[in-house]
Amino acid sequence: MGWRYNIFMRVNKKPFDSRRCERYQVNDGLIALDSVYGELIDISFGGLSFRYNAYEKMIKKPVEFGIIFGGETLYFDNIPLESITDFPLEEGDNGGTRRRGMQFGELSQEDLARLARFIREHTAKKI
Repeated sequence: MGWRYNIFMRVNKKPFDSRRCERYQVNDGLIALDSVYGELIDISFGGLSFRYNAYEKMIKKPVEFGIIFGGETLYFDNIPLESITDFPLEEGDNGGTRRRGMQFGELSQEDLARLARFIREHTAKKI
């Protein structure tokens, strides 16, 4: 009987979010990877997500490093990243718009300070 009660109680509650870091909505940020660039959606001290336009013959190789801009300022020119999620937002003729979630690799103290500055200067609110 106990398991039914617990399942019933979770029905109206917010789904569990396994992220360890708070996410922040980005106002004006861009990311550039080897084969794609896009608009940052949100960022945290653990990773980021962005939207991009996919194209039919897009290279689907693992990403190791990226470049992040806030407005017109370069914040990172070699930040370690690992692709975690990638799914469609809108379907289109050449692949449509997609959303990709990426996790940061090992960051130095200097990288963490730049990330904190980016979050302070280019985000709107916690998500």
